[in-house]
Order: sequence, then structure tokens, then C-alpha cells
Amino acid sequence: MTSLKTKNICFLPAFLFLAIVPTLAEVVNTVQKCNQFFRQQTPPNIPGILEDGKILDQNRYKVLCQTYENSRWYVTVYDTRNKIPVFSAYKYQGPGQGQAEEYWKIEPQLENEADPNKNMMEEEKGKTYTHQAMVADYVNSRGLDKGHCFPALHGFTNTEKTSTYTLTNIVPQAGEFNQGRWNTMEKCIGHVMDDYISRSGMECFVVVGAQPSANDKLNNKINIPSVMWSAFYCNNQKWSIAGAHWDNNVPGSLKDRMIMKPVKDLEDNLMVDAFPKTNPEFVDKKVIKRWSSLCKAQ
Repeated sequence: MTSLKTKNICFLPAFLFLAIVPTLAEVVNTVQKCNQFFRQQTPPNIPGILEDGKILDQNRYKVLCQTYENSRWYVTVYDTRNKIPVFSAYKYQGPGQGQAEEYWKIEPQLENEADPNKNMMEEEKGKTYTHQAMVADYVNSRGLDKGHCFPALHGFTNTEKTSTYTLTNIVPQAGEFNQGRWNTMEKCIGHVMDDYISRSGMECFVVVGAQPSANDKLNNKINIPSVMWSAFYCNNQKWSIAGAHWDNNVPGSLKDRMIMKPVKDLEDNLMVDAFPKTNPEFVDKKVIKRWSSLCKAQ
């Protein structure tokens, strides 16, 4: 969660490869070299975008293996037409420490895939980017934040947190939503996953995405999503648990909370199969109660 003033979300297809270059975020077309950010190396299913691990329109949707300082941190599937992520997916490693370096970056290979520069980098002064958003595109008087898909809050190290500050991991999000109930949800699932990691030795994966609006654009360039969604999955050798949240990308009270629901409900309502071929249990009510100041379940 972050605001336009200081900090600051996304949706889904995938296929990747990677080169060893500092701050690299190479555009690729297969997830096979970067599938460690998906549960059991299996990407989500989204009809018309990503089905059975295949991107249906590779001219429009690009897969980014988001790498910073020679390390891979997460995967983003990026919509070059709407100029927002379809989703970002990452492995949650537990409560982190430190702060991100909050400077915004872009992906040069979205402009030219033959560009030898594979580094995630800051914008070149005076240059116009046509296949992705720029910092200036987010300047607005509509109360919209730069909203993370993979939130810096969930980064384990300073470096991982800093890697989330790329505009390819960002969507326009209503400020009160971003700073209120969405931020509370991010804290909620962080604590829930921490519980399962520490108590049951589980490993956890998260997918966060956005549903584009029909035609609502920021500065006539960036699609303003109508809905934001998030799903997490934790498992060990004995059992698995999962939960999902989604809500309209509209303002509301900063005290509002989102309702955690089973991941199957996410598929039934938004047609997002975040963790294909799984049947996880819903989060234990005792865990929800433990974090009742942040969490609310159906």
C-alpha cells in the first residue's frame, strides 16, 4: 500500500526467461525459468488471458520476471494496452524488516524487446514510453494513488521491498481504498501467513490482480481498474489453507474492512482461478479471531 505522495497494485497470464544483469526485469514468453513464484510452479487461470499456462495474446500481454540487483523477486503479467498489470505473483517469506528505496522504475524492453538493456530502470529524461505508464501519467486531481500489486509491506528485505517500486507493478487505485481497507487487508493476510509459517512450517504464495474497467482512464492513458483482488495459499506436507479478498476500486471509510472468503468464491465471482487444481481449506477461525482488529471473514 502506498499513496501518490510517498509510495504505492494488479492482474494475470505468464511465460518467462532471465539474463544475469543488474536490476534485470526481462520481457519473456514462458514461465518455465521463473515459476518459483507460483504454487507448485502453476500459474493462475484467467479466461481470455492466461489459460493452462499459455498467454493467448502475446502481443498485448507481456510476462516480466521482476529482477533487481541480480535476484528475481516476483512475476508480473503486464497489459500493454491498458498499461497496468494483470497480476503480480510472489512467494511470501515472512515478516520483513527495513524500508524500501522509493523511486519509480520502468521496463525498457516493453518498448523494444530487442533492446539489449534488460534492466529495470528509471525513466530517461525527455523520453516518451508508449507501451507502459510513466510517472507523469499518474499526476491527477481525482484522488488516485499508485497502488501496488506486490506490496512493499510484504517484502522480506530492503532489496525486495525496493523491487516493488516499478510502474509495471502499479495500478491507479482510489486513495481511500488503497490507504484504508486494502492496506488493512494486506496487513491482515501478512499476519495470517506469518501464523501458518511459524506454527506449521508452511510456505505461502500470493497473487494480486486488477480487473480493468470498461473505459475509465487516468489522463486518457492508464486504465483505472474497476475491481482489485488478492489471494494467498499456504501449505506444508500435511495440509493447505487459502483465502481471497476482492472489492470495488472506489473510495470508502478508512475504517472499512474487506471480507476474507474461500478462493473458490473468487473464481465464481471474478473468473480468476488463482491456484488451479487445488482444494485448500479455509483459514482457521481461531487465526482470524487472533487478528480480528485487521481481519474479517464471511
